[in-house]
Amino acid sequence: MKQKFSEEQWLWLALFLGVLTTSIGLALFAYLGTFSRYTSDDYCLSAFFLTDDLVDQMTRRYYVSSNRYTNILFIGLVDKIFGWYNVAILPALMLILFVLGLYLLLKEMERILVLGWNSWMILFLASLVALFSVLQAPALYETLYWRAGMTSHFAPLVFIPFFGAFLLRQIRLTDESIPSIWIQMVCLIGPLVIGGLSEPPTTVMITILILGIFATWIWGKGGFRRSTLILLLWSLAGAFLALAALALAPANSLRLGNPPPGLFELASRILVFPFEFILDTLRTRPTPTLVSVMMPAVLFYVHYSHSSRNISNEARNRLGILMIAMVLIAYLLIAASFAPSAYGQSYPIGRARFTGRLLMTSALIADGALLGILLSNVRVKFFQSIYVRRFAILVLMILALYPIRTAWQTSMEIPAYQQRAAAWDERDSEIRALKAQGVRDLIVPFLPDDQIQDLGDRTGFRLNRCAAALYGVDSILAVPMGEE
Repeated sequence: MKQKFSEEQWLWLALFLGVLTTSIGLALFAYLGTFSRYTSDDYCLSAFFLTDDLVDQMTRRYYVSSNRYTNILFIGLVDKIFGWYNVAILPALMLILFVLGLYLLLKEMERILVLGWNSWMILFLASLVALFSVLQAPALYETLYWRAGMTSHFAPLVFIPFFGAFLLRQIRLTDESIPSIWIQMVCLIGPLVIGGLSEPPTTVMITILILGIFATWIWGKGGFRRSTLILLLWSLAGAFLALAALALAPANSLRLGNPPPGLFELASRILVFPFEFILDTLRTRPTPTLVSVMMPAVLFYVHYSHSSRNISNEARNRLGILMIAMVLIAYLLIAASFAPSAYGQSYPIGRARFTGRLLMTSALIADGALLGILLSNVRVKFFQSIYVRRFAILVLMILALYPIRTAWQTSMEIPAYQQRAAAWDERDSEIRALKAQGVRDLIVPFLPDDQIQDLGDRTGFRLNRCAAALYGVDSILAVPMGEE
């Protein structure tokens, strides 16, 4: 018992170290977000709310410019709550919510499956998923630091785990009675609201819910199956309504441009694009991929090797099958997230691949955990040795230092972010000073280092009109320094 207690102390220390280092890594990404400023569509999305005719504007926007009916409301809400500098607050806030949502989702999964994970273990896993997803984001700036892109491609992945945790909690607490009408309405409205942010997360929600309905129909029993199916079907209805609203928007004809591909070409793209994405990740990100498998594998090996129970051969076979199933499910979900782009824009652009990035990271960590459980139950003296377990704890502590490396690499980008923010703040101060002097038509410096798109040198340019409306002046022109 003393020996086991000592090992558990070291395991707890390794978990604490892992939570600390992943938090540092995420904190660096959050800190970079404090240098985010308005850019490109951010001006127009905020200027949208300056009109008093909100309903008509929303309807017009749905018909002529964007099918994403929820993201504009989300932006209006954060504008109202956090004010002018909401773009600098959102990245850190969304990262915190991302980890919290993943933690609550994993906590509910642990309770349903009775896995015996403590809170530190769950927090470590949630932090791992968040860190490795953000670290390997195909277009991090557009995904997290550009508010217009973040609202469509990062925010829904923050909110989905919260809804998933709610749904799993209701399933866990349900009995043979029919869920209340209020719970059913939340299950309908939740996916409907989240789905209005963008298409890829919506298609993933639909695929997960269909798989959940299928599994419940096959393995559920009695009244529990009936009540669970009610919750899942209402959720699926909400997700389908969201996808229908996105797909049938008249604005799609402007966004798509070219006619959609034929059925065979579309199916080919949906099958091939995920394979190319996975292959590219393995080729270009070998170290994060390997570490994201090894860390949970070592953690779960140590955690489950403490148990004196040995699982049966049949259970070990099931774990092996589950590992294969996890890969296939991840491939299916990545394909679902790529389907809207395959239909409209060929291979997904960087920020649209973040859903696939999160799914692949989650699958790698899950398979690593399953591998660790299998190793802990291998009936070979080597794997059951106390020295091997202690060495594994040491390896886990070494691997837990990997996020420090990512934090150091991230810190190298701070000067560039600071410089861009300082240039934007200087121009912002100049605009406000000119406005205070009564100048209504402004000529200000162009910011060549803007990551997305800065204001232009034409008064009629869309972004210029929006920026002028936001600042309350007649016009704004942005020209290179020295050409004012």
